[in-house]
Amino acid sequence: MKKRKLILAIFIIVIMISSAIGFVYTNDSNDANTINYNGFKFKLTENYNYIVDIQGKQFIFDNLPSQVEDIKLPDFSILNSKYYLMINYSEKNGNIDYSVNKLRYTLNLVNKKGILACANMEECNADLPVKDCTEDSFYVKKSNFSKVYLQDKCVIIGGSDLELVRLTDKINMKLAGII
Repeated sequence: MKKRKLILAIFIIVIMISSAIGFVYTNDSNDANTINYNGFKFKLTENYNYIVDIQGKQFIFDNLPSQVEDIKLPDFSILNSKYYLMINYSEKNGNIDYSVNKLRYTLNLVNKKGILACANMEECNADLPVKDCTEDSFYVKKSNFSKVYLQDKCVIIGGSDLELVRLTDKINMKLAGII
């Protein structure tokens, strides 16, 4: 009788351990809210954006790589420790602010400092410096054409309000090393 109880106890323990192991591996690899791209896991949040953990740092995107693959990026690298994030304050709105803040957040994650700046004096906040493309910068601006291009030392991100978010995601994916 003792032997029978021991076998039953071991059987139950084996089932519990194997169930736990199966749950962990099944839940991780088949998670309906996770999309794998080149070894990176894009996890959908309840706010409908994606978080990618890269070496303990949480990168945030509104789009998946497949949703921005049509965007062409110029060949640029970020070698310096600080970059100006320029905007034209007469165009300032929620989408431009959102795009600039996402870019600033990503720069911070890759150990670069993003400094807010004005592209011109018009309606510029008195606390911000006025910069141009002679210094390392990202310039987020409204444009009739969605495009990312280089001008002197600027990476210019131009597009409609909604396109600016896509363009910024593509740049942030490059900065994070995803694409």
